[in-house]
Order: sequence, then C-alpha cells, then structure tokens
Amino acid sequence: MIRKSLIIFVLALLISSFPCLSLAKDVQDEIGRRLTIKKIPQRIVSLAPGITETLFALNLGNKVVGVTSFCDWPAPARQKPQVGGFVNPSIEKIVSLQPDLVIATADGNRKDTVQQLERVGLAVYVTNPSNTEEILTSILHIGEITAEEKNARSLVGRLRKRLANVTAQTREKIKPRIFFQIGLDPVITAGKGTLINEVIGLAGGVNIAGSDAARYPRYSAEGILAGAPDIILFAPMAQDREFAAVKNYWQKFKEVPAVKNNKIYPVETDLISRASPRIIDALEKMALIFHPEIKITP
Repeated sequence: MIRKSLIIFVLALLISSFPCLSLAKDVQDEIGRRLTIKKIPQRIVSLAPGITETLFALNLGNKVVGVTSFCDWPAPARQKPQVGGFVNPSIEKIVSLQPDLVIATADGNRKDTVQQLERVGLAVYVTNPSNTEEILTSILHIGEITAEEKNARSLVGRLRKRLANVTAQTREKIKPRIFFQIGLDPVITAGKGTLINEVIGLAGGVNIAGSDAARYPRYSAEGILAGAPDIILFAPMAQDREFAAVKNYWQKFKEVPAVKNNKIYPVETDLISRASPRIIDALEKMALIFHPEIKITP
C-alpha cells in the first residue's frame, strides 16, 4: 500500500512539473486566432524561411520535420523534408509528416492553406511580424508555444543588446541618404511601412523613399537624381555579374553622389527580407556601410 501511494505521488509530481506534456494549452496567435496545442510539440512543420531560421536559433532543429523549398538556412534546414513552395505548399505532404504543430506567417502563406490544415485537425499558429520589434516578439511567441521560453528570452536579450549598440552609436551622427534598389528592370525601392525602410533608419541612414506612401514604388531616373543618395544598396545579389550589371547601370548617373564616390553595395536579400533573428545581422551590416567607424559587438 505504501509503495502504491509512493508511485501515485511520484506520478503526480511529474505531471505537475511538466504540465505541457499532459495538459492542452489554449493560445492566441498573432492574427487573433485561437488554437489548442495539446502537448509540447515534437514534430513541427515550418511554412516560411524566417520561421525555420527562428526554430533552429531556438535549438529546435531536431523537432522540425518539414520546411518549404525556400528554407535554405541554416544548412541543416536543406536536409529536411520539403512540403512545397512558400505560397503553395502541399497539404497532403504536410499531413503525411504527422506534425503536432504547423507554424505559418500571415505575410506570405495563404489564408486558405491555414484553413485547410485546420480542417484536417492540425494545430496551426500564424505569425505576423511587420517590423523589428514584432520580429523579436514573434521569437518569444514561438518560444512559448514550443516550451523554449528560456532560450527565446535569452536569444531576444542578445539581439536587443546588439540593436541598442548600433542605435546608440549612430543616433547623433550625420545620416547618409540611402537608395535601396530592388531589381534592375524596373528599378523598385522600399517605401514607407516596409521592414527595409525601418532597418535603414535603425542603422543610421535616411531612406530617400521613406516618405513614399507606396510600400514598393517604382523610381524613375529623375526621382533618383532628385533624391541624391549618398549610398546605393542593391538586392537581390544572386551573382557577381548581376552586381556588375547594376554598377554599369548606375554609370549613367555620375552626378549622383553614391555613383560619384563609388558607394554602391550589395545586401544579401535573405538577411533583409526574412522575419528572423538574422534581421539584426542585416542591421549591423548596413550600419557598418553607413558608419564604418562604429564598433559591432558580438
């Protein structure tokens, strides 16, 4: 009898110590949906590259059982089973992987994809970050729903420290005028309300298209000349010859300060376009281009 009571006591203690193993957890995702996570997720499918990067940064790579064909970082992510594209993943493939949690993003994954996964009984958490602060918050949310709160808080603390280091050093400096080029024909840039625009500002620059109401406006030669950028950043940067083509294009505008002073730099598209911890890498790289004298801390 004593032995039986002891066993019951130990089991009760274990259950109370690890409630997520046995008790369902009701959560609200970042677009206001309610969902139930029945246990600590052991099989996770990521439907966006930024989510995949976040999961690996939280040491959850071993629990990732499916990713999109665009999830190429870190390197181990390329070895995971692929469920299709970012916009058109295969519902059948996702279901076959038997995930206990699917993480999607409102900025890229279709609403009907989320609804189809819900209808087959899968728990789908949707993230929705649109700026640097919301990216950090999403990392914390992913940590919460995967029982990695401690890792998430530690990671976000380090990222905030790096962000503060840059903003403290650039706050009082003269801000160079920046043109961020997306593609070559036509020339498109990032306007108000984009992550690129925000990061340019945090890195100590002024986006010449920062007051443009369109998020990704086309820019004419006249508009660029009028903006007189001190620095031109270019993305995507797929190949060296593409960068050469960009530099050749700008030689027609020798009166632009950035061209005159040979200040045209590539920026890795993945760093600036993905809602992941690496957004701080992008910020630091830009800050060093804008203000080479500052110090970046590990």
